[in-house]
Amino acid sequence: MRDVLIILLALVLLGGCDLFKVRESEPPGEPPPWNDYAYDLEYALENLSYCYTDSRNKIHYAAMFTDAFVFHFASQDISDFSMPTIWNRSQEQNMIELLHNHYAKIEMDTLKIDGDDQISENEAIIYSPYTIRVTLRNSIGQDVIDVRGNLELHFRRISGYWYIDKWYDYRGRNDIITWGKLKYDNS
Repeated sequence: MRDVLIILLALVLLGGCDLFKVRESEPPGEPPPWNDYAYDLEYALENLSYCYTDSRNKIHYAAMFTDAFVFHFASQDISDFSMPTIWNRSQEQNMIELLHNHYAKIEMDTLKIDGDDQISENEAIIYSPYTIRVTLRNSIGQDVIDVRGNLELHFRRISGYWYIDKWYDYRGRNDIITWGKLKYDNS
């Protein structure tokens, strides 16, 4: 009898606080920008940018690369900072996770296709300068770091979609922090 009384009292208390009341659901937020089908090189380049500028896209990052993907660090970075010469798709995915945890905001200029690029039916090589601005998460304030250099992306078309197969990073004369250095520092 005493147990039944305690259960009834608990139900009355829980029922009085609207715990079981049907509530309106919140509207969904705006989905992150993403091109689901990278059948165009420009879409593949946009997706690369989206993975860096919107942390919600980091789940798509590894799928942008072939299974044999290799990133080649800039030769100056290898000698100046004792970096490895290359790393693979798995290391790329680990890096993007840590990168978004480390920085509050990442902005980058658009990577564009131009007349110097080599594009055939199933392979393409894109050459482009890049500028990335990262804002550090810290308790004192917000520090912004500029990342600059040049890249060479080798794409392969597989089943109609473009994937990055090789990525070469190059440091310019006045560039201090390259994309490769940013990646390595967040690995």
